[in-house]
Amino acid sequence: MAEILTAYWIVEPGKFALFSRSYGVTAFSLEDAFRIMEEAGYGLPEDRSCLSIVEGVKISDLDQKHVVPNSGPIVVRGMWFPISKVGV
Repeated sequence: MAEILTAYWIVEPGKFALFSRSYGVTAFSLEDAFRIMEEAGYGLPEDRSCLSIVEGVKISDLDQKHVVPNSGPIVVRGMWFPISKVGV
């Protein structure tokens, strides 16, 4: 049986709302998503409870003026926002 991919939208809060970092990753699990992000060079906090995570995010859920035009394909495994490590 083939493993199912899930799209995640992960937000790491900054000190100010304008400085939060957002990531889009499609992976086999949340841990797999974190691994993809780390392999792409994005550091994550040790305490991941501060992250806001949306599992099963859809293109229609995302910012249509900034995120969508600057995203890679959401249907393949990899980091699609910011574009990095797509199809890994």
